[in-house]
Amino acid sequence: MTYAKSQDISWLLNPSSCPGYLRHQVVDHVQSAEHTHHTEYLFVKIPKRYALVNITDLVQEVLIRSQVRDGFCFVSAMHITAGVYINDAESGLLQDISQWLEGLAPFGLNYRHHQTGEDNGDAHLKSYLTNHCLTAPVTKGQLDFGTWQQIFYAEFDGLREKRILVKVTGLST
Repeated sequence: MTYAKSQDISWLLNPSSCPGYLRHQVVDHVQSAEHTHHTEYLFVKIPKRYALVNITDLVQEVLIRSQVRDGFCFVSAMHITAGVYINDAESGLLQDISQWLEGLAPFGLNYRHHQTGEDNGDAHLKSYLTNHCLTAPVTKGQLDFGTWQQIFYAEFDGLREKRILVKVTGLST
């Protein structure tokens, strides 16, 4: 996707939900005695090029559908210009994170990646800084987080449909 240098590159920062969430798809559900392995895709089309949005509730819904009581929840951005991370859902912190990322990998520089005809070199670098996946503990059928911890999807080349993988594995309820 090509962006004009004059394009609006402001960030969508949402500490409480995921604007652009489209649907989920159960990919697999394997149950063997008390063990369950459950995989879903979450489909999003973030309405801006850049975004930090809270997907905790969407991941928790996958966990409920999995019926895993104790285990682990793996979340992957499944794209090289997006990431996932755990942090506080505070709007000032989201502004700080977006400014920090933009300072380290600013839009509009002449990245070597642009010699391929792309213009999203900054998106690849920002993705590298946020990680492509995370693993969260599951206890008593809930994400077992500290008081302020939430799961965020970080989009750096939005305006098109992408998938987030959520894989839950553990002991069933």
